[in-house]
Amino acid sequence: MSSKAVSTELARKLILILGFLAVAGATLAARSTPATGYELSIYAMTPSSVWVGLLVALAISLAVAFVRPPRENDLTRLTALVLGGLAVTLFAGLPIIRGYHFFGQQDALTHLGWARGIANGSISPFELLYPGIHTVSVFIHSVIGIPLPTALMLVVLLATVAFVAFVPLSVGIIAPDSLAVTTATFGAFLLLPITTISTFMQPHAMTQTILLFALFVYVLLKCLTATDQRRIGLGVLFAIVTTAAVVYHPQYVVHILVVCLSICLVQFLAPRVPFVSGTAVANRIAGHRRLYGQTLFLIGVFLAWSANHGFFASFAGRAVSSAISFFLTGSGGAGTSISQQSGSLTAIGVSLTEIFFKLFLAPLVVSVLAGILVLLVIGTGQPSRFPDVPAVTTYVAVGLIGLAGLFVVYFASTTSEMYFRVFGLMMVFTVVLASVAVHEGILSLSERLSPATVRTVVAGGIAVLLVLSLASVFASPYVYRQSQQVSEQQYHGYETAFDNAEDDAVFAGFRGTPNRYADAIHGRETRTKAHTSVTPETFEQGPSDYYDGDRYLVVSELDYQREVIAYRGLRYSESDFESIESDPRVDRVQSNGEVETYRVTANTETT
Repeated sequence: MSSKAVSTELARKLILILGFLAVAGATLAARSTPATGYELSIYAMTPSSVWVGLLVALAISLAVAFVRPPRENDLTRLTALVLGGLAVTLFAGLPIIRGYHFFGQQDALTHLGWARGIANGSISPFELLYPGIHTVSVFIHSVIGIPLPTALMLVVLLATVAFVAFVPLSVGIIAPDSLAVTTATFGAFLLLPITTISTFMQPHAMTQTILLFALFVYVLLKCLTATDQRRIGLGVLFAIVTTAAVVYHPQYVVHILVVCLSICLVQFLAPRVPFVSGTAVANRIAGHRRLYGQTLFLIGVFLAWSANHGFFASFAGRAVSSAISFFLTGSGGAGTSISQQSGSLTAIGVSLTEIFFKLFLAPLVVSVLAGILVLLVIGTGQPSRFPDVPAVTTYVAVGLIGLAGLFVVYFASTTSEMYFRVFGLMMVFTVVLASVAVHEGILSLSERLSPATVRTVVAGGIAVLLVLSLASVFASPYVYRQSQQVSEQQYHGYETAFDNAEDDAVFAGFRGTPNRYADAIHGRETRTKAHTSVTPETFEQGPSDYYDGDRYLVVSELDYQREVIAYRGLRYSESDFESIESDPRVDRVQSNGEVETYRVTANTETT
């Protein structure tokens, strides 16, 4: 090695050391400035030094990983990827590092209650349809001794780390090249399955199972491409992973089955369809392990676990019947929801184009790249470098078609909230294909242009996508939503309100919040539905005139900041909050600085 090469390698190592120091400094800065109350945006309230450290670390990771020519057993490039992984882990773990009491509203609070019920023995894990994240969090809570809310947040972080790790490992199976793995690693850093619409960076069983889908993809590809000597062990691994998936979320397993059945269909038809059976892709598929047995095993485990739950029959029936109704009559479906949300955005001066740019530009770019690879495989069928790329691309493309069919059903049905969750699942496959496409593109263009220039341009494009994608991972006013943080004052405010009220007292709050906090605090298997939500009419008439019976009204700092700042007064204005104090029949009975509880005496006088 020449002296110039030695000095260049030394410079890279020194730069990497700087990157690790930046991550360490960002971690210390985040830890030393814990949240003291509710924060509307984790981006705005986290010190700027944290973001500088993360940006420096990611920039160094990206530069070192892409600028240098690819080599086998490249320890420097691997170190750069580890640096980037630590930076993304710090980013995803900010709610824990900054000392949030809990992170997650709505479903996350119910999950916290279920975990609390399992921990104190009032709920059996076998009574829940999907006890995965709850039992794991209780195990962590018991072994490590950290608070249960923190344990649940740690489960979220671990699922994110698993996604970041297994996406590049999956790509490495079909394109065993360090540059391909590098591309896939930064593709995973985009965290595309998180949309903040129906998949979230918070305890949410479906989201965590979607992130863990990367582990299933890795095991699936290993099973398909394994040699005879390793097939038995991989079959056992497949059984373990899929069984765990059923426990984590059986509904998610339905989507896995769609993928597995699609692959089985390809394996069955490829050697039998004329004009296809003699192609190189079909010949490669013929050499792969058949997935029939594993698919049957997965069906059996799924049926065995879900036999005692009537959820799937009712859910499937509702989805199919409402989808048919939509296609016949045009009523219902996600179109109505989208129209309503579009109207809400327009009312606060926001365009759908802006929201699409913020939330979906990065997924769109990655999807286009994946589509190009699929079209090239269909058009040529010839692998340029790695023999498994066309066959696996065919598997994944057919699996995506199956998932797209579910997407359409969900979109058209009354279960329309599910379609973005299928979208998140599709993004796992899409990132894998897009990474292979970018790798093929880099190698092809490097034969015609300067390889260093090609890699530099690709690195710049990835940097832009990283900023766009990570800026919307956590809900914030940037995407016209509020942070999902649950401060300690807010949690204990609701807890005190429930403790001090009569046993049969009814609470009212914003957007069903009292029910969710009752779930979290009481830890019952059955979700609480006893409490009510305020409406705009509540303030138009006045709480005492609107309600026909006495109740408690709970208003939190989160409610105020969400409605007045994040939603720009769309439903409730600042004057609505101020009017509560002016009603003579509304008395404040509790306040801790973040949660205020009022006793509403209903006006029963007739006029």
